[in-house]
Amino acid sequence: MTHSEHSLRRSAQRGVTKGFIEAILTHADIERPIGDNCRLVRVSRRWSHGLNIDDRLGRYAVIWSDDTARIVTVLPLYDGAAGRRYRRHS
Repeated sequence: MTHSEHSLRRSAQRGVTKGFIEAILTHADIERPIGDNCRLVRVSRRWSHGLNIDDRLGRYAVIWSDDTARIVTVLPLYDGAAGRRYRRHS
């Protein structure tokens, strides 16, 4: 698994370890295309609670580039009035 410089920087800023990212990729049950040949990969909150690995597992997503086979970034997911980031627009 390779990381972009951006993903390494963002992970450090957010306190996300490489092991945590590997857990997301290993246990992901949701994948959605988000454009530019990238996809959002994440663990649903329901699945995350059942895994009992890390409370934050269902609150972060990995953006993966199929072109470069690298992690582009890691980001927290937001619900509520602001909406969800990286929603696919038609």
